[in-house]
Amino acid sequence: MNLSCKFSTLLLGTALLSAPPLAAQSQSPVSAASVTQMEKAKNKLRALTGADIDFKLHPYSDDFYRLTLGNEHLLLSKDGNYLFSGRVIDVRNRVDHIAKIQQIANQQNMANIPYEQLLTYPANNEQYSITVFTDIDCPYCRKFHKELPALNQLGVTVHYVMIPRGRAGSPAYEKTAATLCAKRPNEAMDAAMRSTPTPTQNAACKHSLDTQVALARQFGFQSTPTILLPNGEALPGYVPAKELVARLEKL
Repeated sequence: MNLSCKFSTLLLGTALLSAPPLAAQSQSPVSAASVTQMEKAKNKLRALTGADIDFKLHPYSDDFYRLTLGNEHLLLSKDGNYLFSGRVIDVRNRVDHIAKIQQIANQQNMANIPYEQLLTYPANNEQYSITVFTDIDCPYCRKFHKELPALNQLGVTVHYVMIPRGRAGSPAYEKTAATLCAKRPNEAMDAAMRSTPTPTQNAACKHSLDTQVALARQFGFQSTPTILLPNGEALPGYVPAKELVARLEKL
């Protein structure tokens, strides 16, 4: 459920906060007192959302809980009085906490990625592995696809999660399904990224496109390309091969 529909009376924007860095946040044990405090915060939030909204609170820092609502991730103050979305900046440590809790959620969701069902472009000598949420009809996805030979040569294996622009039965969906159903899917993908027509008569095989679309929804990714790094960080948009490898080397 979209958060804005339920919390339309709240101002969920950028907040400037100072909080301990993430490295210190995830180490503190959950005490009985903190569980009681969490229940009090839950009750305050429940009074706002109503009983029909499913959310989860997780320990995060001395000042905040990490709130999960569907595929949205927010911060809730420990007293349950303040809810934060958008960009929440720790000025002292230069950390965007909303981006950080999204990264935590991505790390957890990465365990559910069925890599064996994805189109994979393996590196000759793998040093890194990334997952790219892509769309055959996306111009910047096609631009990124041209970087795959360079990425593979630089030791980066690329796994593709397909997000067609249309639902099942649409031309975009059927074209993507036909690509996955081809005898040589990687070659079909290369052709599709060059705008070469894909034979739609091969779109009726047993493919994993619905699983991939559901996976993108689980992560909350809609824009393409979105590059998911091994540490759970998500990079929206096209990134050149050399720049991407330089980013990976810093992880």
